[in-house]
Amino acid sequence: MNKENKNDTINKSLFYLLTWFSPSYPIGSYAYSHGLEYAVESKVIKNLSDLSSWIRDFLYFGSGYNDGILISSGYNAVINNDINELENISLVSKAYKSSKEIALESNQQGISFAHAVSSSLSSNKFDDLIKIINKNITFPLVVACAGATCDISKIDLISAYLHAFVSNIISSALRLMSIGQTESQILLLKFKKEVELLTNKIVLKTMDDLGSSVLIGEWSSANHEKQYSRLFRS
Repeated sequence: MNKENKNDTINKSLFYLLTWFSPSYPIGSYAYSHGLEYAVESKVIKNLSDLSSWIRDFLYFGSGYNDGILISSGYNAVINNDINELENISLVSKAYKSSKEIALESNQQGISFAHAVSSSLSSNKFDDLIKIINKNITFPLVVACAGATCDISKIDLISAYLHAFVSNIISSALRLMSIGQTESQILLLKFKKEVELLTNKIVLKTMDDLGSSVLIGEWSSANHEKQYSRLFRS
């Protein structure tokens, strides 16, 4: 590949990533707080420092970490044309959601993401992959299928996904806590190195490395189901 073609590929991949993980992409991410709403309501999270620890825990020891492994494994299955493995990963991905609302969050965003990508990409390959995982559809698996279909670097794909994961929790916090736009951007920038380091670790992991230890986060998510007054669906 000559330099010009390589640059074209990079620019194309960047355009896809900026589009897919933009807050304006129609997957309804604004409707989910990943349990944060109950954590704020119950005073588990009271300030910016608490919020930073909450995000970091989910990133390293919860949904962020697990979703990254699922994207990496699903991506490999698509690249290797291992349809049985992709189907098995989709089963695990669906089962690995820690609460009813976290499962809903991943399922609904996965469905919406698949619809938006399918409509705009017009790729038979992508559509065929979605048919395979459709019964157990989750957001990270659809991302894996889209990224592999469009030949996007796996590291870039996971990094963009994790950046969006962190951004969405911070966006939820803006509506739930007394923090400003500038503070939220400072916090997001602090996770730049965290996301980079975690992504490099994740690409070396396998499905055997899945696991979660964010008990307070899962407790908050489960309790959110019966929270009396709420803004978010999770």
